[in-house]
Amino acid sequence: MSKKKKCPECVKGAPAWMTTFSDMVTLLLTFFVLLLSMANFEPVKYALTVQSLQGAFGVLETFPTIPIHPIVQIPKKTGDEQTKKQSLKDAEKIKEIVQTKNLESAVKVDITEKGIAIMLRDPVGFASGSADLKEQGQEILRDISDVIKDNPDLKVRVEGHTDNVPISSARFRSNWELSSARSLSVVQLLADQTGIKPENMSAVGYGEHRPIAPNATPDDRARNRRIQIFVDYVNTP
Repeated sequence: MSKKKKCPECVKGAPAWMTTFSDMVTLLLTFFVLLLSMANFEPVKYALTVQSLQGAFGVLETFPTIPIHPIVQIPKKTGDEQTKKQSLKDAEKIKEIVQTKNLESAVKVDITEKGIAIMLRDPVGFASGSADLKEQGQEILRDISDVIKDNPDLKVRVEGHTDNVPISSARFRSNWELSSARSLSVVQLLADQTGIKPENMSAVGYGEHRPIAPNATPDDRARNRRIQIFVDYVNTP
């Protein structure tokens, strides 16, 4: 009788190919960990993305598009990241003040790539034909000043806008003059309250020429009568 053949001994442990596969997976994991550690997450860009999506889906009323365009530019790899974070913190503080005073419909706070944008309109703005800010408007500006006054190097730009109702008075010959006077009064108040360097502050009047509503109804005209304040924390070219 022939002898029975013995079965070859089974190799103990995992197959040989598992060693190469494990090395490859480990290298891939190390590679992605390195990528993550070198990633630069900018809170300002994240906030802008969130606001853009909210506006697109109608979740939150966004800041007027026309004035924002010259301010929000393609982000550049310049500026201090800590300064950007400070602008976000200050924006949140201002929003809390506005909410505490129940002025959400009159004061809008938004975030730009350079800092903060604030819009004032009725009832905290100006009386018809006047360049004197109402008491409620002065109060909210003083509160805003308390938030930003510790940053003397900020740049502040104030824009004045009116509706299209013509004006001709002893003091103002046109809406252009009226809007310029209004923006200048806001700059003066901020300069007195904050201590921001005068050379970093400017005022401009656009009259009725940059509306955000069609001026067809009293409500639309009220929306167009506004002051917009841009506070730049990041000094980019």
